Amino acid sequence: MDGVMLQNVRDLWVNNMRNFPRKTCVVWHGVEYSFSQVDYATDRICASMQRRFGMGLEDRIAICAPNCIEFFLLYWGIVKGGGVVVPINTRLTYEDMRYMLENIDPLVFCVHSSVRDVALKALSESKCSPKLITIGFEESDGVQLDELLQEERLPIYCDIDPEQLVIIMHTSGTTGRPKGAMVTHSNILFNIRMAIIAHSWRHEDIHLLVVPMFHATALYSMLPASAYLGSTIVIAPRPDIPELAELIERHRCTTFFGVPTLFYFLTTYRRLKEHDLTSLRLIAYAGAPMPPQTIRKLRELFPWVWLHNFFGLTETISMTHVLPNSDALTHSESIGKVLPEVAQRIIDEHGNDVAVGEVGELCFHRRNVVKGYWNQPELMQEAMIGDWFRTGDLACIDEDGYVYLKGRKKDMIIVAGENVYALEVENAILSHDSVMDVAVVGVPATGALSYLGELIKAVVVPKPGLKLTEAEIKRHCSSILPSYKVPHIVEFREQLPRNPAGKVLKRELI
Repeated sequence: MDGVMLQNVRDLWVNNMRNFPRKTCVVWHGVEYSFSQVDYATDRICASMQRRFGMGLEDRIAICAPNCIEFFLLYWGIVKGGGVVVPINTRLTYEDMRYMLENIDPLVFCVHSSVRDVALKALSESKCSPKLITIGFEESDGVQLDELLQEERLPIYCDIDPEQLVIIMHTSGTTGRPKGAMVTHSNILFNIRMAIIAHSWRHEDIHLLVVPMFHATALYSMLPASAYLGSTIVIAPRPDIPELAELIERHRCTTFFGVPTLFYFLTTYRRLKEHDLTSLRLIAYAGAPMPPQTIRKLRELFPWVWLHNFFGLTETISMTHVLPNSDALTHSESIGKVLPEVAQRIIDEHGNDVAVGEVGELCFHRRNVVKGYWNQPELMQEAMIGDWFRTGDLACIDEDGYVYLKGRKKDMIIVAGENVYALEVENAILSHDSVMDVAVVGVPATGALSYLGELIKAVVVPKPGLKLTEAEIKRHCSSILPSYKVPHIVEFREQLPRNPAGKVLKRELI
């Protein structure tokens, strides 16, 4: 039978099933599941949700679970029925979880045993009353996921329009309540193309999935793209380096996505050479600057592996930029070049394009942006300038098209009338061999220094077992930065305060 034209995310699965039913789709705890086995299970989940709960087009199904096979099956079961996947971060407090539930008002709330207490407390105190699906535990008013898998009927495949919602992904909310970004089927199809272009994904790939499944990289890119290409996903339950090395070796993983700190710990793992990791072809990182010394160490340990930096936002349908392997060290501070079908501008406060090398606000055309924010249409309107979405990220572009982030607009520090971009100072400090992590903020200048307006404060996390002094950090910065960008205050901590999405809470550093 001929394949179908791709109109929605379910079509990816339908096409792939016709071509590779016996190929391994996903691996969990050493067990391999073929595409046909996953198809059978997800058909049962979809049909049961339709029959038991009345799930139809754009009904919202919330999932609060860590990386696990159940999350994977729920994702595809919901997509098949035209429902909307609403991932909920397992690290949230019950108050934030309750807020999300009330904002979304889901038809069904799927809860994993590992977050049982927090999730059920949030549910009990919320104003909504979704049906409850439990994963790995029993609850008197809930239905266990295993029961859904016993469904004997097949699902009803209704027509799914490309502009219908498929995911509502909440932003991390560093400055306020999280916003629910509304992602359509056409958004996901677009991002799949960008992800394949960015990382040269292919049918033969075996992806190590260690990034949280409740984040955009997993749900916008890895899961749908693997279905499109017929590649395999190995789900890692946690970011534990010995366990990850074992998974890569055992299942011959070819790609490994993560945050820079994860790869730092990979390079310092003492038993790394006991593992055969020659199957790896790509290491990709995002979410924070990657220290050049970590890149050099990765080059030394894995000279055959491509290293990619990439960038994207929850609102920009994920990937917008990639820094290819050949530029990993020569342009390590850059997020790379904009992807082929992504339209970007960097504008000044008046909405005019800035010149090459000048700093402005990074913007993307509305065609590269999500439909809006759930129940908060005014917030998307406020973020738009004409047809362009203002990200709040400060950036500049060089004459060769490489884009450099300078930090969030709200993170710009004004020292005696000079603009200092926090990310630029952070990158300088991260280039010190003994620095593990850093965050830079502006604090009010007082006393004899009040004429400066703001002071630069750096909060530094040294690498384990190493000690640093304020004088060392300042000398290092002086060798890289002009004098007015050198931190006035250096504070040392064992770790930085972060929100459940892993973003630094800079307001707690002031």
